[in-house]
Amino acid sequence: MMAAEKWYEYQDSYKRYGFDMKPTTEKKESIKSKNSNAVMNAKDRFRLVLLTVLIGVLCLGLILSTAYAASVKYHINTMIKENAVIQGEIENLNVKIESASNIQIVEARATTELGMLYPTAEQLVFIDGTRETVKDFALVLKEQAYN
Repeated sequence: MMAAEKWYEYQDSYKRYGFDMKPTTEKKESIKSKNSNAVMNAKDRFRLVLLTVLIGVLCLGLILSTAYAASVKYHINTMIKENAVIQGEIENLNVKIESASNIQIVEARATTELGMLYPTAEQLVFIDGTRETVKDFALVLKEQAYN
């Protein structure tokens, strides 16, 4: 028993310096502590519901913005088609203007529809370039009109 007494003396001397020589037993984790962590409290449920609502609102916003973009694109495409039709009409009108202002077509229309003829030699009038021009043309016209 001498050894056991020495053992207790060693333990007492270690206790003086702050060491505990008693053997420690391993503690088993209680099942209750695991279950209490697994159960959600009201605060966690509220956060989960709030997160779900937030994700739903974001998804709804994405759907609405995509629908609006599709609607705008549809209107743009219809305007482009209308613009192409109007551009075709403008080109047709430009072709008609060019054909109507062509000198040969104007001459043919004047002779056939309106009965116009070229002037004869007796109907031609020539301007004399040697004659002196009147400086105040408006005054001459006025005198001739009232006299």
